[in-house]
Amino acid sequence: MANRIPLIVNASAGQIQEVPSGDVVTLPNNIASSNKTTGALVVTGGVGISGALNVGGDITAFASSDESLKENLVAIPNAIAKVGIITGYTFKWKADTGYDYLNGKTDTGIIAQQVEALGLPGITSTRDDGTKAVRYDRLVPLLIEAIKELDARVKTLEG
Repeated sequence: MANRIPLIVNASAGQIQEVPSGDVVTLPNNIASSNKTTGALVVTGGVGISGALNVGGDITAFASSDESLKENLVAIPNAIAKVGIITGYTFKWKADTGYDYLNGKTDTGIIAQQVEALGLPGITSTRDDGTKAVRYDRLVPLLIEAIKELDARVKTLEG
């Protein structure tokens, strides 16, 4: 890979400057973003980030979910039993884990290994450092099916 020279781009002044070694690359512009084509920086291709992404505001995105994009649809069976395997916790993140933004923070969550044991695709992943991660949004289908199973039981009991 060729050496890359970090740059500071100042669009309002029409300047591009080389960043001295060790300095931070900044965009001296305060144009707010309201969609994917506005803001101080617009990237029309993909973006690769090897470290943590820390964002001060909300991250807004949509996941494709159109039926026309899917095949072999199978409802999640035994959803209540699967939900029963997962335990919700409040906890404190350990210090010195390599995830500095978490050190000592009190939080609420679940255990990725418990979710992984469910055997449902796409909900967990293993990061390069070996730690497990959960895509919380992917738990929603499981919870929907568990609610439907509970609703059917209630209707049966009600006669």
